[in-house]
This record gives sequence, structure tokens and C-alpha cells, in this order.
Amino acid sequence: MRRVRHFSSPPDAQPPYRNFYGDLSQYLKRVLDRKDQLKRYLDHSVFPPSNWTLRNYYLYAQLQLPSKTEIDAVEFLDGARFACDRILRAMHSPELIDFATANAPFNRPAIADEMEQMFESTCYQGQLLPRTRRLGLGVPSQELKELDFTNVYLSGVKLDRPTRAYLKTEEKLRAVALQAIAEQQHKLRQMSERPNITEMMSDLSSIKKKMESVEMEPEDGSETLERLQLRALFHTTQTVEAVSAMTSERVAVKSDVKTTLCFESFVTNPEDVDWQIVQMNQFGRVVS
Repeated sequence: MRRVRHFSSPPDAQPPYRNFYGDLSQYLKRVLDRKDQLKRYLDHSVFPPSNWTLRNYYLYAQLQLPSKTEIDAVEFLDGARFACDRILRAMHSPELIDFATANAPFNRPAIADEMEQMFESTCYQGQLLPRTRRLGLGVPSQELKELDFTNVYLSGVKLDRPTRAYLKTEEKLRAVALQAIAEQQHKLRQMSERPNITEMMSDLSSIKKKMESVEMEPEDGSETLERLQLRALFHTTQTVEAVSAMTSERVAVKSDVKTTLCFESFVTNPEDVDWQIVQMNQFGRVVS
């Protein structure tokens, strides 16, 4: 999985005004023509078992929204599982934990570069690295001994059609967010005591004002792109062997962990597909 270097390849010129009824007709045709895929998805347990039948059909229908690009959910989940495996192992690696804790660019391991390629920049800085840092708190040494995937599901599908002007505005907002994250991380590293909550709230207010002050790019209405988000849910059982900072005793902890990764890619044309992770959530419970 590579990081998106550009928003997309230049799509074919499109008329300023889309033919609504023509688009709807083509969409319904795709839904009906590919109906065998729905049965295949059900046979491969693509959707969460807790879903109602109508919810599964809705997710299938959402997958048919891209006008020129067909997404195979079974193939996507195979790739998503591989990506999640790499991420979970990386988060428990001493190299990434040390890097996330120190966040020192001069001591940057190869695994950090690999993870940065897989994640959208603000998600990498604001979600992956902080989660990795927390895994290392109070644990001088740890090792992921076992990682078993019990289930992988497609839990969400969303398509939007942004203009290039909107994407330029997004880039401006992303730059502001990245600068704010960097400043917060620098402050936290400089603090010898617990963070000052009042100061942090003031900083958040300042960041909000900066975001609101970003000037929107004027819309020209000449070109619309297609961008797809697929949310994958992973059920894993993890066994981590760690050394206690208090007793220096080596202990093994087994946990059931649910990880949700939101993958995003432009799908205006088939050659545009290049998934990036834009959101990450985790919930776990110790079982032994």
C-alpha cells in the first residue's frame, strides 16, 4: 500500500452540469448487473454478522456508486487485513515505540517511514504515533508474541464528490492541523510536570481560530472528482509479553482487540486507486 502522492490522475473532462437522470440510470444498472457480487460477499462474510439484511444491501449499493471504478470488497479486505497486520506489529516494535516517544527526526527508523506511507499525514501524527507512544508507557520492554485475526469485516462505505477547489482548501486545513500537532508535541516534550490543562484549552481555542480563518478556494464548478472511504473492522487476539517497570518481572497479557481502519482513495478512474488510512480506532479487553 502506497501513500497517495497526488490527489488523482487528471480525469477526462466532464461537463459542468451532470445529467442527474442519466447518472441515476447508469448507477441502477451497475447495481443490478453486479448483483451476483452481493451473494459472493455474503458467502465470504464480508459484512458484520450483526448487520440487518437491508444494511448489507445498502453497503453493497454504496460500493457501486463510483461511475468508472469497480471495487471488489473481498479483494479489498484481503489487502486491508495485510495492512492491519503490518500496523499492529509495527505499533509493538521497539523501534517505532522509541521513535513515537522521542519523536526525534534524527533517529527515524525504517518502520516509521513505512507507516507514514500508509497513513494520511494528520492521522499518522495525531492517531498512530500517540497510540504507539501510550503502548510504551511504563513498559521498558515488550514483544508481540501472537497476533491472530478472528474476523475482518467491511463496516462502512462512503462516497463524496469534491471539486479541485475544495481539495485545495482541504490541503490548507491539513497544513494548519499538522503545524498545531507539531507544536503540541513539542510543548508536551518540554513539560517536566503534568500538562497545564488551562494552557492546553487555550491552545485548542487558538487552533480553532486558525482553522476558521483559512480562506476557502473559489469554486469554479468545472470538475468533480470521486473519493471513496471504506471502513474495515478487525477482530484480533493479541498476546504481548512485557517487562514490568515496577518489578522487572516478565508477564504475558492476552487481549481481544477491535481495530477500525478507515481507508480512503480517489476512484474517479481505476488508475487513481491508491488507499490511505485516514482514521484509526481501537478497543480492547484483557482476557488473561
